[in-house]
Amino acid sequence: MAGPLENITVAILEHRFTKEFSTLFEKLGASVYACPLLEGKPVENRDELQTFVRRVLSGGLDMMIFLTGVGARFLIAEAEAIGVKDDFIETLSKLTIVVRGPKPVAALRQIGLRADITPQIPTTEGVIEALKSQELHGRRVGVQLYGTPNPQLVSALEAQGATVIPVQVYAYGAAADLAAVKEFISRVLDGRIQVIAFTSAPQVGMLFEFAAQLGETGPLESAMQTRLTVASIGEVTTRALQAKGITPKIVPAQSKMAALVQAVREHFE
Repeated sequence: MAGPLENITVAILEHRFTKEFSTLFEKLGASVYACPLLEGKPVENRDELQTFVRRVLSGGLDMMIFLTGVGARFLIAEAEAIGVKDDFIETLSKLTIVVRGPKPVAALRQIGLRADITPQIPTTEGVIEALKSQELHGRRVGVQLYGTPNPQLVSALEAQGATVIPVQVYAYGAAADLAAVKEFISRVLDGRIQVIAFTSAPQVGMLFEFAAQLGETGPLESAMQTRLTVASIGEVTTRALQAKGITPKIVPAQSKMAALVQAVREHFE
């Protein structure tokens, strides 16, 4: 029996869960074209990470904010690398832990930690809103960053009187080479791909960085605005697309891959 996505080719740009994401679509009859675009890589200068881990161990924080699951895992891995993983987890368990969304919740659950505060909307604005009712004056708040600084969150916390200690845990780097992205864009432009599924805002930025190098920014934007069905996980990813003039047709209520696959299915049914 044909699946609901028979004769549909879905492009995915996800790096960490390429196989799992592909399988979810393939079970519904879709063909999947994977072009993993970027990956989180630990920062090269690990001194800052190790200093932060030791600060946590010395009782230097009252609250810890985790923005991503990958970041939480990298931080735990750094504690393990310097031989203090168990003590680090034990110390974190005594802090007020804030998470931005379901991925850091899952990462922390794997090591036995719970989130005390989870915003209704998994964005920086959601975190700021969730902490408005907290008494932060004089409290020391650690913030796990990724890719770029987050002045919006830091300044909002400082405005409530907190002392903010940010730590850049990882940066994004290209997971694909120019030739692979050129092939992907050519498939988009000649109509061999019907759906593009974005799972993070940095994927949007990286795709258009490559497109600019290839001189294909205009045609790619046009194809995504008109012919393609664009699917997006979460508000942050959707905003990144809208900044390019692209309004996703599919945005699941939950910021999870399985929910996105189900939303694509429902769209085509």
